Amino acid sequence: MQRSTLRSLGDLLDGLGIRWVLIGALAANRYRTSPRLTQDVDLLLSDAGASLETLEASLRSAGWDVQRASPEAELIRLRHAEQGIADLMFAGTDYQHEAIRRAREELFDDGASARVLTPEDVIVHKLIAGRSQDIADIEAILAAKQTLDEGYIEQWAAYWDVLASWRSLH
Repeated sequence: MQRSTLRSLGDLLDGLGIRWVLIGALAANRYRTSPRLTQDVDLLLSDAGASLETLEASLRSAGWDVQRASPEAELIRLRHAEQGIADLMFAGTDYQHEAIRRAREELFDDGASARVLTPEDVIVHKLIAGRSQDIADIEAILAAKQTLDEGYIEQWAAYWDVLASWRSLH
């Protein structure tokens, strides 16, 4: 279901001219040796396109229940009877825009592709979130012996004040 959800949302966002990348557990799974289960699809959007209202209307027309997590709409939570659950987060920092720029096209087993955060940016996002499942994702990425730009991770970990967490894992 998550691949069809990703494809459906990706097509909708692409149609609106909104640049997006896959983040969260599904992005982390690209860099682990064994995937972990997750219930949702998480996307980071460069912006809302023409307008937030247009985006929300398009999502509703496609059958999504749309809930703003806050009035500022930094995060939109989506539910769909057939597609499941998704979270859309809007890039609001220079770092998030840099992560979107650095994202790379990844091919999935079913032949579909999507832009996905680099392993370094997955790690930085997970360090910022800091939940136990995020730390476990980082440990799994490190255990998979991914080639990492550690200077980049350290730069952003220092910026977000999570450098001590990174160093304790590394």
